[in-house]
Amino acid sequence: MKVPKSLAWRVGGMVGIFCAILVFLIAIGTDHLLRLALDKRAKTELIGKMEVLQQVLNANTSADESKLSAQLVGHPYLHWALVSDSTVLKSSDPFAREQALAQALAQFKWAAGVFTRKNNLGDPILLGIQAHPTQAQWLLVFLERESDQKLLLLFRQSQALALPFAVLFIALGSWLVAKRALQPLQTFNALVSSVTAASLHARLGIEAVPSELQELAISFNGMLQRLENSVERLSQFSADLAHEMRTPLSNVLGDIQVNLSKTREVADYQRVLASAEEELLRLNRLINDLLFLANAEQAEQALNLEEIDLKPLIEMLFDFFDALAESKNIQLILSGSGQLLADKSMLQRALSNLLSNAIRHADLASIITVAIEQDQQALDIAITNRGEIIPPEHHAHLFERFYRVDPARSRNDGGSGLGLAIISSIMKLHHGDVEVRSSSNTTTFRLRFKDTPR
Repeated sequence: MKVPKSLAWRVGGMVGIFCAILVFLIAIGTDHLLRLALDKRAKTELIGKMEVLQQVLNANTSADESKLSAQLVGHPYLHWALVSDSTVLKSSDPFAREQALAQALAQFKWAAGVFTRKNNLGDPILLGIQAHPTQAQWLLVFLERESDQKLLLLFRQSQALALPFAVLFIALGSWLVAKRALQPLQTFNALVSSVTAASLHARLGIEAVPSELQELAISFNGMLQRLENSVERLSQFSADLAHEMRTPLSNVLGDIQVNLSKTREVADYQRVLASAEEELLRLNRLINDLLFLANAEQAEQALNLEEIDLKPLIEMLFDFFDALAESKNIQLILSGSGQLLADKSMLQRALSNLLSNAIRHADLASIITVAIEQDQQALDIAITNRGEIIPPEHHAHLFERFYRVDPARSRNDGGSGLGLAIISSIMKLHHGDVEVRSSSNTTTFRLRFKDTPR
């Protein structure tokens, strides 16, 4: 398996390559500028000497070789010659004669100016041509460029030796800088490696993190906070579930053990079986509620959306709860109407849970109202009953699993403590919410469908 390269190596390598290319381009540019500077210096020197020699010829058109050569003392790389057509009349030295003859033979038409030529060995020379002031002759001045060529060669050799070391130094420096800059990631790694279910409280220090990584650090701390909250809820849920299942199982087991301790009448066994059936039915409802919650809280849970006329649906629920309401002399009243795009089975379950709770906790001979209120922004279904109020300190926890305002009373009534949690999950699936208000002996639960199209 191919081992991935470290991020420091990759960053250092890319920076090193970029810097190497930059250094190479700088070297090429420097070489070009040096060559231009040497060319300019040579041309300036040649033109200057040509002007001096021209002045000598202007002062004395028949100037001898010694007067002309005297102007080149201290400049061994400068030479002069006088030519006429293809004949070399005078020259400062054999080199000048040889070069002048070569130029004379090569030129069909003389012209004043500065030209770049090569000598017999192929080395570059600079040639200046100037017409004789009075005679049909041409003054040729040669400047050897051998010293310039040696300087360029030395410069290029120095670059060839220095560039590899410069590139290596830059690459190593880039790697060290990248490794230093990525040090906070090692802190991330150390923290991630140390995270367990018992250490989810650990957090990254935002102040010590570079600004480029602060968003990541904030998101990571947020993830740890969510995980910590989830683990706490899971632990609490496990404890509550164990408690909820232990009570009915203990009841069933206790009854069976007592009745098996000695021979009993058939009626006793029937009573035990009936009691066991009741407890098992309670467990079955509990398990079904938990399965429903597990499915409802899955993000991919699909809703079977359909257009629902709320008035007939609620009237059907009134018929279903009519017997329970009559047992407490409670009157069920519906006001308003509306249509809603929702999952019918889930909506029916949420309304059933609320109606069941309202009847269970309502005063005798009271009224329970279901009001449908619809506007352009939302549709509300409010269920109100008169009875003992829910203290404000319980409102924030009502929709948690297994939460009961009065644990003993709810358990005796057969409640599992999951009804309101199921309602909350159903509303989240429909992009709505549920709220409660309880005061002045009146409690209202309101289902608000604010984002569901109607």
